[in-house]
Amino acid sequence: MREFDLLISGGLVFGADGDFEPRNVALAVSKGRIAAFLSPEECDGKNVSAKEVVDAKGLYVAPGFVDIHMHDEFFADPDTVQNALIRQGVTTAIAGHCGMGPDFETCVRSRPRTWLHLSYMVGNCKLREAVGRNDRYTPATTWEIDRMKAIFRDSMDRGAMGLSLGLEYAPGTSASELDALASILSEYPGASMSVHIRYDDRRCVDAVQEVLSLARKHGVRLQVSHLGSMTMGRTMTCVELIEAARNDGIDVLFDCYPYDAFCAKAGSAVYDDGFVERWNGKGPEHLEAVSGRFKGDRLTFETLAIMRKEEPMDLIVAHVMDEVEIRDCIAHPRCIIASDALFTGGGAHPRIAGTFPRAFRMLRERGYGWGDALKKATSIPADVMNIPVGRLSSGGVADIVVFDPEHFRDRATFSEPFTPPNGLKAVIIEGNKILADGRIQKEPTLKLKPFTRKS
Repeated sequence: MREFDLLISGGLVFGADGDFEPRNVALAVSKGRIAAFLSPEECDGKNVSAKEVVDAKGLYVAPGFVDIHMHDEFFADPDTVQNALIRQGVTTAIAGHCGMGPDFETCVRSRPRTWLHLSYMVGNCKLREAVGRNDRYTPATTWEIDRMKAIFRDSMDRGAMGLSLGLEYAPGTSASELDALASILSEYPGASMSVHIRYDDRRCVDAVQEVLSLARKHGVRLQVSHLGSMTMGRTMTCVELIEAARNDGIDVLFDCYPYDAFCAKAGSAVYDDGFVERWNGKGPEHLEAVSGRFKGDRLTFETLAIMRKEEPMDLIVAHVMDEVEIRDCIAHPRCIIASDALFTGGGAHPRIAGTFPRAFRMLRERGYGWGDALKKATSIPADVMNIPVGRLSSGGVADIVVFDPEHFRDRATFSEPFTPPNGLKAVIIEGNKILADGRIQKEPTLKLKPFTRKS
């Protein structure tokens, strides 16, 4: 009799030993690892026993989702973000994007208990702040750049996953600053660079070319962040640039979330004067406060000015993106699904709870099979970050989702952004059943070591 800690039987398994064609096998788990793939005949109760059994009849079993771009660096209530992600099937997440977040050591130290495998990028905006360059509109000095390089190298030595650039949030970032930081990144094989590009208007094509040139010069892997939110009206032109760069040998992909609205803190440079012109005439009536005194209201120039001055950390959603462009982005072979989940000031965007089921629905509508759709949330982002998840491998980490393919649908809305999806039956992290039928079963009792990149 073979004995296991957990047995998941009766479902169709995707990602078994890297194969995303569905297989009629059972998953056996012991000590947080995948111990065996078993045939239905081997699971008749005479040959196998398990402390816990998950009946997956009529369900799909897949690797836990990897959220390659989220924000857990605002520590007022970071569990809110993580719990929302778990409830939609995420088991691994990478924070610190768009140049944000505190230093890497603070991030790790402030997260003593978590179920998610959580790792961090090093943000250029925070590097600027760390050396006293608090004016986001002016370039750093040579001395400041040297100090930023030293702090960045120290964070990478401690296990950070790479460099994140928030160029729209720090418009004063100079070419020499970018060059210096990318040169440090090139010293760390397997690391990557995520970029929130410099412009969100007609200049976005130039902004994409800027970061492609940076990646080409230093030979670093590039992830262009939430492309559709930055390239309104010119998204597919930018995608063509990325495709041409890949053909030219640059290791580049992009991520996208499946919504036609973005969000940012009220004090962000995103809402600086001139946004109406940048967004093709879409004014403050397209902006919705999702936290603060104006929560639920569409804004005016007056109320926007009040929020920017008095409530800069509160969130504003901008309903200015093109839904067709977003759908085209999601369906592109070079696109990775990522939530860009953010919670601050008591508010959030529905992407925090609905990204993955919503994206799968869009992909299925575009003719994707489940195997290829799942890769965009599992093996592909795991490979980009060089972390040992994203597949159900013998001896590998038992991070697993079980879902009903017919009913796995997002329910989060802009008015109720935290509503979890339907159809997610179980989330298992390191062999622990964390979620069952939409409810988190237990609080974390141990610190899971963050994944670090493989060289």
